[in-house]
Amino acid sequence: MLRSCTRPRIGPQAAGRRSAGWLHTDGRDTMTQAAVRRRRGCSQWSLTAALAAALAGATHAAEPPAAREVADSVLAATVGIAATDSYGGAYSGSGSVITAVGHVLTSTSVVPADAANIQVTFPGFVTRPARLVASDVALAVSLIKVESDDLLHLPLARDLPPIGSPAYTASDVDRVLLTNGRASFSRGVVSGCYEVAARGESRYHGRVIETTAAVNPGSDGGPLIDASGRLCGVVSLGGSPLRWQGVAVPTAVLFERFAALREPSLPLAFEPPAGLPADAATTAAADRAAGVLRAAEAVGEFLVGIEVERRFPPEQLPLEAWEDARRSIEGWDELPRGEQAKRFAAFAERVRVFEVNQLLRRPAGAVTGIVVAADGLVLTSLFNIGDDTTFVAKATGQPRAFDAREPLPALMKEPKGGLERTPNPVASVTVILPGGERRPGTVVARHEPLGIALVKVEAEGLAWLDLGASASSPLLGDAVAVVGRSPDGGRAITVNTGIVSAPARMRGYQFQTDALLNYGNSGGPVVDAAGNILGIATAPIEPDTVLGRLFSPGELMRWTRAPNSGVGMVARADRIRAALEAMRGGRSFRRIPGPYLGVEADMARAFGEDVFIGGVARGSPAERAGLKQGDRLLEFNGVELATWRDLTDRIDASQAGDRVTLLVQRRSRGPRLVIAGRDIESLADLERLKQALVPGQTFEGVLSTDDTREIEVVLEESR
Repeated sequence: MLRSCTRPRIGPQAAGRRSAGWLHTDGRDTMTQAAVRRRRGCSQWSLTAALAAALAGATHAAEPPAAREVADSVLAATVGIAATDSYGGAYSGSGSVITAVGHVLTSTSVVPADAANIQVTFPGFVTRPARLVASDVALAVSLIKVESDDLLHLPLARDLPPIGSPAYTASDVDRVLLTNGRASFSRGVVSGCYEVAARGESRYHGRVIETTAAVNPGSDGGPLIDASGRLCGVVSLGGSPLRWQGVAVPTAVLFERFAALREPSLPLAFEPPAGLPADAATTAAADRAAGVLRAAEAVGEFLVGIEVERRFPPEQLPLEAWEDARRSIEGWDELPRGEQAKRFAAFAERVRVFEVNQLLRRPAGAVTGIVVAADGLVLTSLFNIGDDTTFVAKATGQPRAFDAREPLPALMKEPKGGLERTPNPVASVTVILPGGERRPGTVVARHEPLGIALVKVEAEGLAWLDLGASASSPLLGDAVAVVGRSPDGGRAITVNTGIVSAPARMRGYQFQTDALLNYGNSGGPVVDAAGNILGIATAPIEPDTVLGRLFSPGELMRWTRAPNSGVGMVARADRIRAALEAMRGGRSFRRIPGPYLGVEADMARAFGEDVFIGGVARGSPAERAGLKQGDRLLEFNGVELATWRDLTDRIDASQAGDRVTLLVQRRSRGPRLVIAGRDIESLADLERLKQALVPGQTFEGVLSTDDTREIEVVLEESR
């Protein structure tokens, strides 16, 4: 569920600018639990076995010939770049050849404004020196030149590509040009076009093109290619925390603001490559993409924004550029190289911790909902209007403030007096109408098995989606699009495409898609190419969002899904349709029908790998069997339990009425009496034993010092 990278380096002795530890699986990048994406928060990760980033689009059938033709054209003009600055820092990344005479377009994160030595690696293991022509930090772009007169080069696009149209990226991931002789290549779609603000190492503020094609460490400065094979953007470090997807600075913006591209002497090309195949496979692929895009655009008019205020505001962990951090170090130039390297390594480690922990934070900004009734009923995900988990300092009652320059051991340590885990409850809900008007919203009902909520807003004349007429059941392999509201508001949409990868999950209440789900499109509709509504995108992260504390790699193993993991859950529209009338009347649904045990996790110990009971429901099968708060569950019918997911999976696989055996570890103060296989530790235990016996039954008892015991439980139907 999860996606490659080169590591640009900066700082003394080529200290790693990017995080280490990426693995490669199926062309997607995976981060080990000790690593974190140094630039742009990663899409796709799993923290069950490892953190992982993944920004590539869904994998479908074999690529049509036109895509292969585009790949040949793009890879011939994609280069790797290595540079150093006046401080001895080393940088690396990708670039695009844009003229036959050797002009290469890249980013300032690859070639900074004070670059002193620049080497360009071309396809075929050829390396040449280059000089800096122009650089603009505010645009995050640099233009360099290699001496040549016959280079294959890319034509440039003067306009923005349509949302939903095919898009391609290429990059010198892990210096692949030095090992394979040409760059890596990825296909996706243009998933959005919106404004971003400067943040951390990204100084760019303005419009970006977002894509589902792979964007990884090493992609910085590389090409974003439109459907016709033109360079339409330079891959950037910017992005939206609502989306966590790869973005590029549009060439359309660069033509307006980067004077070097407007030099009359620059021999640029603008016509797309000629002779792209128009075969049946290519045409069919284009038709499918166009159908999904039309369906996405059709539901766009029904989208609204949902802004939720909670007791504690969203937490933005501090990020700063290395250049700023370096300037703050007194006497930097006089420090020995070894000490400089040590200072940079400490900076990079802090940034790694901040960036991966930021993925767990619910970002500020409006999320997505869809109007489903003329009287202002809005469907969204239950996640969007849910509480967060907050860790507050006991001494202050407030979440801790983090300092970007504080040593990492101090950042990871709990503040004096310790932390207290508490909910971050919702204080108010605001619905942002398509025209920008803001109205208060009220939560009418929740449906926990589906993962959705119904919100009421007082407004007239809203365009609304007739779910009864448009809802349909998902089919395995169907092409789908997750439609979201653009992060910068207005009527623009975002479109992430993929397929139905499992038509029934959560006992048929949800289905699974590999289309990317994130904070921004959670609550948005999922459509197929025929215009059917298949469902509503649910939570992009599991189990919860947090603030007020930094988590170590071991603790991060608790998160089994995070934004853009490639495993997204969608509330099925046919199930929503069946429940909508009851929800309109104010009825909420808490549980999925099925077997019920009646225990909840001990949240104080939920970050470990042990299954401790934090509570036992009154009148539940667990209470009647004698399970207690503090018990550690070791096995379920002989199967070892390592996580709460293991327990819930075993329960889900059972039937109401099944008699199951739990191996339980319970701390005791001394030997315990076991009669007829039952622990007698209280009068209540003795009463349960009496009720279980039949007249004339004989039994034996033993005094046991073993802290484990088997407890039989009869599961009941969930109520």
